[in-house]
Amino acid sequence: MERTKIFELRDKYQGRKKSGYDIEPETGAIIVYPLDAVYYKGIYYSMKEGDPVFFGNYVAYVREYMKEKPLQVPGSGVIVYRTNEDGEVEVLLQLRGDFNQYGLPGGGIEIGETYEECAVNELLQETAYIARKDDLELANVYAGPKHVTRYPNGDIVFHTVVVFKIEASKCKKAPHDFDKIETKKLEWKTIEQIEELLKGDKVFPNNIPIFEDIVNKFFI
Repeated sequence: MERTKIFELRDKYQGRKKSGYDIEPETGAIIVYPLDAVYYKGIYYSMKEGDPVFFGNYVAYVREYMKEKPLQVPGSGVIVYRTNEDGEVEVLLQLRGDFNQYGLPGGGIEIGETYEECAVNELLQETAYIARKDDLELANVYAGPKHVTRYPNGDIVFHTVVVFKIEASKCKKAPHDFDKIETKKLEWKTIEQIEELLKGDKVFPNNIPIFEDIVNKFFI
């Protein structure tokens, strides 16, 4: 959004409320009063300076103060699926760099992101697939004792994961490659192959209940 437009919105809305929001009818921008910011197309703009507001890495910021104590971290996961020539459903899986186990593309939500934006951003980073938020379909929400992870560095995280589905035909490949640190490789797996992964202790533990739903629920 152009700085002049942000300042127009500042003159119109700043100071009107201490909390809550308004929607500017012309552009659909959201005036976020607690932040004195304008939210437009996935970006927060300061109404004071007119520049984008960057919040940094939320989990790293909180971890700095919480040290080794467990964190509750919200995030998103994405089930990208297609039908192969034999009529079987295949799901795009990520072989994770940290655990060397299979999981879904996804990650923790950053400050200011929606769950859909988190899903789209993580999908791009970890698979180099580009998706539109409007094409995401809510699959399920996961949390609780089956979604607690101890990472290799010792950090403990309680996850709340919003999982979306999207057909592969609605995605397109980015011109760049995926992040080779988080993703060792990508593989398309059939439902039967995912069942075998579950039997062989080859699934990232946090994702096991999601994989079980992929096998028993989402594509029945």
